[in-house]
Amino acid sequence: MIGTVSVLLVAIFASIDLMNFDAFMGVIVVLVLAIATVPLLRWIARKEDPAVLNILYWALALKAIFTLVRYFVITVVYADNGDAGVYSGGGEYLMHLYRQGNFVFEVPALAGRGEETNRIAVVVGFIYMITGVSRYAASFVFSWLCLVGQLLMYRAFRRGVPDGDSRRYALLVLLLPSMLFWPSSIGKEALMVFSIGIASFGAAKLLSSAANASGLLIFLIGTAGLFFVRPHMSLIAIVSLAMAGVVSVVTGFSQQEDKRASARPFAIRVLALGVLLAGAGIATTQVGKVLGDGTGPEDDQGLTSVLERTKAQTSEGGSSYDPIAVTSPVDFPAAMVTVLVRPFPWEAHSVNSVIASGEGVLLLSVAIAGRRRLITWTKALARRPYLVYCLAFTVTFIVAFSYIANFGILARQRTQMLPLMLTILAMPIAPRIRRSWFGSAPRTVTTKATDPAPSLHDRPEEGRR
Repeated sequence: MIGTVSVLLVAIFASIDLMNFDAFMGVIVVLVLAIATVPLLRWIARKEDPAVLNILYWALALKAIFTLVRYFVITVVYADNGDAGVYSGGGEYLMHLYRQGNFVFEVPALAGRGEETNRIAVVVGFIYMITGVSRYAASFVFSWLCLVGQLLMYRAFRRGVPDGDSRRYALLVLLLPSMLFWPSSIGKEALMVFSIGIASFGAAKLLSSAANASGLLIFLIGTAGLFFVRPHMSLIAIVSLAMAGVVSVVTGFSQQEDKRASARPFAIRVLALGVLLAGAGIATTQVGKVLGDGTGPEDDQGLTSVLERTKAQTSEGGSSYDPIAVTSPVDFPAAMVTVLVRPFPWEAHSVNSVIASGEGVLLLSVAIAGRRRLITWTKALARRPYLVYCLAFTVTFIVAFSYIANFGILARQRTQMLPLMLTILAMPIAPRIRRSWFGSAPRTVTTKATDPAPSLHDRPEEGRR
């Protein structure tokens, strides 16, 4: 590691005259973040599973590479016709004001783009106060925040599903192409993954067998981050944890043999459930105020009008399609396929959509090949409330985002939900049960590696020797 850093430093100082300030500061930031992150990765591997250390190293390296790839696609392929440049321009404007001591949170040039865009510009403005105006530097910071969120979701899986296949989950959540590419830029997706990671880690601490009251505080911090970027996602997180909390309260106490020892976790879960139910009511009111100010007739229709506006606003561009919006349970299966794996290969007409369709085929293949993992998942739902949280989040996300009518937007935004959905594919493989034709008891079929070694009585020749 020290040798690699030394080579990079020599290369930087050798080419410093050829770099502009933007690129030079980007190199400095990525080096600082890498040096700070390596000890963190070692600590996580030592605390969770030493076997995943190489996966964590690869995730860090690929995240930096894909940040550059994403930057190239935005600035060159799309001629900088994207939101990242808008956020950077707003952040530059705010940076000059912040350095003068004038801390405002609105950019006049972004007045017609909504509060969410202004909030991202505020984050960029604070980054530029430290780094100067460098889109490379800001891109690496946003990408690093996304990686931290992914690492927190890995830790949440280890805590919430201790009998899960954590190495497989680490591979999926850290190295899936969508998770490497889409959130690795200045934008909402990186902050959303970061905030969902915090909220999920708090949920896992609260829903584990040894419930910890600090989990509720961590979850509320993550929810506040969600509200800052996309208010409706905070409501989805609260409702999902409330549903999982009900399962945890109902099943957790009855499964403990030592009732006295389980009294404290039970009390924590009941208290958290009460707070979440109250928070859901408050969040519903606040989200309604954010999404509609009540000045137009469409605001009287509540969430339905918001979803319809989303459908109309996203039905433009070359990647648009006719969405299957969920208005009844009958619509859900088709909407689930659309949100999770579309576009299909024959619907892909651009480089990004081809990549997205290839990943959809990959996920379908992984799900089919690991279909016996789904059996384990269904059996573990009642025992692992964290899986209920992930399921509720995924289902609610599918319903809300089924109104999106553009494959490009859909592929980018579903990265918020993918880490939670991937828990289904990271369960242990259910053993095969072979039943006798003569009516005897079923026998579990295991692999040769797990079969017990035969005793001396089963090997008479060795026994005689």
